[in-house]
Amino acid sequence: MKYLVLFGLSLFALTSLSAQTLQGTLKDAKTGETLPFVNVGIVKRDIGTVSDGDGGFKLVIPEGHSKDTLRISMIGYATRDFIVADAAKLLAANSVLTMTEEATVLKELVVSNRKRGEKLLGNKTESQSVTGAFTSNKLGNEVGITMKVKGSLNQLKTFSASIVSDNNPNVKMRLNFYSLDKKGLPDKLLINENIIVTPPKNAGKLVVDLMPYNIMVEEDFVASLEWIEDAPGTNKIKFSAAFLATPLVARQTSQGEWRKLTGVGLGFTVDTIYWK
Repeated sequence: MKYLVLFGLSLFALTSLSAQTLQGTLKDAKTGETLPFVNVGIVKRDIGTVSDGDGGFKLVIPEGHSKDTLRISMIGYATRDFIVADAAKLLAANSVLTMTEEATVLKELVVSNRKRGEKLLGNKTESQSVTGAFTSNKLGNEVGITMKVKGSLNQLKTFSASIVSDNNPNVKMRLNFYSLDKKGLPDKLLINENIIVTPPKNAGKLVVDLMPYNIMVEEDFVASLEWIEDAPGTNKIKFSAAFLATPLVARQTSQGEWRKLTGVGLGFTVDTIYWK
């Protein structure tokens, strides 16, 4: 059996004699409740993590990043940016950081009396011999593919991922949808609430009903899965893949830089309702 393993985006050890560790707990500024699964990382540096179920995070930062920007972000909350050196001082004085709720305003799309239909976007492969996986073992690692809309108005109905591995961990992943920037890479989120999913125990389809989220698009977008919960063997989850398909896009960890990996695409699809 032939496997394509996608783990190799320049993994480096994040420990050194001069590395510093940022550690704290994230809470809602108004209620004091802890905030799980918040993205914490250095912008475009592939150094990041995700807060745990109790809002706690721990991020080891190598030497040479004291002047870089640390970003803390979560759907429904205002993003917080710090210079790394300032964040270290702040957390040394008080390990609790608060985040303020902020409504996510999405573009309003109006459905007219145009003709309605359904179509399936993405890579339909269910291959058992060509497979792909998360590209690193870091929390916040994200993999996805671009969905081609071709200018019509679409409501996202269901997302599916074809999983070929067995004995998958009962781990939480986040399903994300992004608009595209000028380089064709993920840009702004197209959702205003977290969509948390778990893989099937054994090989099969991960299917997510998207109708409750009312996600409307009229341009190409990216659908991705993000690893947000630590569990042994998480990056061993294998997806069907295909050569010469819609290519993979990925980022190593929270706030990291997006990259395109051409030549192979994962078996992700989105069923849509569209209007001509």
